[in-house]
Amino acid sequence: MNEKRRVIENILGKKIEKILVCRLSAIGDVVRTVPSVAALRKIFPDCKIDWLVEDRCAQIITGLEYIDNLKIVPRRKWKRLGLLSKIKGYFNFINSEIESEDYDLFVDFHGILKSGLYGYFAKIPVRLGYRKPIAKELNTLFTNYKIEKVEKKLSRYERNFLIPLHFDKNLKQEKAKLPIGEDNRKFAEEWLKENGLSEKEYAFIYPGTSAKGRYKRWMPENYGKLCDLIYRKLNLPCVIGWGPGEEEIVEKLVSSAKNRVYVLPLTTMKQLSAFIEKAKIFIGGDTGPMHISSLVNTPVVTIFGPSDPIINQPATFTPFKIVYANWHCSPCRNKKCKTLDCLKAISPEKVVEEIEKLLKKIDED
Repeated sequence: MNEKRRVIENILGKKIEKILVCRLSAIGDVVRTVPSVAALRKIFPDCKIDWLVEDRCAQIITGLEYIDNLKIVPRRKWKRLGLLSKIKGYFNFINSEIESEDYDLFVDFHGILKSGLYGYFAKIPVRLGYRKPIAKELNTLFTNYKIEKVEKKLSRYERNFLIPLHFDKNLKQEKAKLPIGEDNRKFAEEWLKENGLSEKEYAFIYPGTSAKGRYKRWMPENYGKLCDLIYRKLNLPCVIGWGPGEEEIVEKLVSSAKNRVYVLPLTTMKQLSAFIEKAKIFIGGDTGPMHISSLVNTPVVTIFGPSDPIINQPATFTPFKIVYANWHCSPCRNKKCKTLDCLKAISPEKVVEEIEKLLKKIDED
């Protein structure tokens, strides 16, 4: 038996039978946790493993083969409630959905106050988490079993993988599958056919970010120019993905492009994933779809301005290139930045050059 598993079972006084892993949000972070949950499934093949996730991020992992069930936090519903109703709903959810399951082990990949509180209030006997500086917002007060301390800067994929490595130092991070579904692949296939496009014969462009990540967006006019360069130099048409609230970004991109670009209809996250999976290459910023690309084995060229190129890099098991100006003030978290010089310093010509290099390297390999 695994030594670290034996330690926990000695604390419990019984075998580990039920595990609840926790990564609540955001979509990109949930996706980056999937390879580590897949590794936990190898470590605990005989255990029931559930995943605690917020409703806005649940769709992308619904049907994930490495887990048994999702425990979906109804965050959207709670946001519409008054304070007292919200508190009541919170504890009712913990009592009915978590505490009643009698989990043996809580694995906190999120490492913040609200994630720690779920395991604590649900009275899960062993609550495994990080030490500082990875754990933040008093999270360490609510975990009672902590992995080894790590000070160096890691990518989020590497940080997540510290937890499976705690149990087995010989583990290697491997590709993990997202549950896209054949119905969503069929939807993508039919749309591509209707528009005269073929699988692996187009570039997928995602110019948007979440509302909170506006300061990470490369200019839509630059994406329009990039689409023209991709078509002229690589003979690849560009398919544009987008989400709610990103219509204006897409309009500016389309008006800036001289050649035709193909704009998707509004899709579900899984439909979007199917289009990314069928693309020859993904180009976009520091956003959830970029990490989806890593997990569906589509090469990534990502444009970083204020984003940290180590912490936020794509998964290493899929070919990628980060285009980064290394501006004097980046990386940063200045969401109110008005100049965005770190992004303006990156030209469409530079991005297409890196796309060409990556595709050439892939062909040579």
